[in-house]
Amino acid sequence: MNVYGLRSAKATIHIDYSLGHPGEIANAVPRGPGRPRSEKARKAVIRSTLALLKRVGFNELTIESVAARAGVGKATVYRWWPNKAELVIACFVSAVGEELRFPSAGPVLNSIHEQMKRWAPIFRSPLGQIVVTVIGAGQSEPEILEAFRAHWVEPRRIEARRLLRQAMKKGEIRADLDPDTVLDLLYGPLYLRLLLKHAPLDEDFVNTVFEVVSPVLSASSTGRQLPFQSVTELADLAKQSSAAHVGTLAKIR
Repeated sequence: MNVYGLRSAKATIHIDYSLGHPGEIANAVPRGPGRPRSEKARKAVIRSTLALLKRVGFNELTIESVAARAGVGKATVYRWWPNKAELVIACFVSAVGEELRFPSAGPVLNSIHEQMKRWAPIFRSPLGQIVVTVIGAGQSEPEILEAFRAHWVEPRRIEARRLLRQAMKKGEIRADLDPDTVLDLLYGPLYLRLLLKHAPLDEDFVNTVFEVVSPVLSASSTGRQLPFQSVTELADLAKQSSAAHVGTLAKIR
């Protein structure tokens, strides 16, 4: 059990304070000239940020408080992360990035399904509230949302697109689908429940989403049995609905 009391469905999730996979976050902010950064100090900043997020939340978190708790100067923090949002997103990735990698063995859709089941308990934990707050803040501060997409969403999408294209080449899923549309269909409902909290974000829901969407992705499916023109049209409808709900969330923040 970690600082957030977080457990996955199958095993305890270990928080890696080293910022996840090599290059995933270290490259988020280009390193400039000067003294080499201290790995010990970097880990201290990550630990301090996660602890303070648990105690005071995103809105009350300050670079000053993080630096003081970590025993470093503010300039040290800013050398790694240019603002609070990028620091918080980096800490989130360090905590869950390894756990949310796609399994490499077996059919691609099975790997995605397994990753979705890992996604749910993490995002309904206090760590998930960090994501909710960042997305909400990003509605009025676009640079926050851009940082979230760049450092959290896109690295995972790169990996997922590769898997989906691999599945298309193998004939596991339809080759006429846009990988990003497929990901929107699979993960859009999860983000909706994360943001609105109108119903449980649990494994049963994950399984339902996968069972509804996966037959549409099958190489033997033409999509003609669906009550809409195409998978893309369904994704567009889902995006419109999600955007409307997020806009409402931003207004009541």
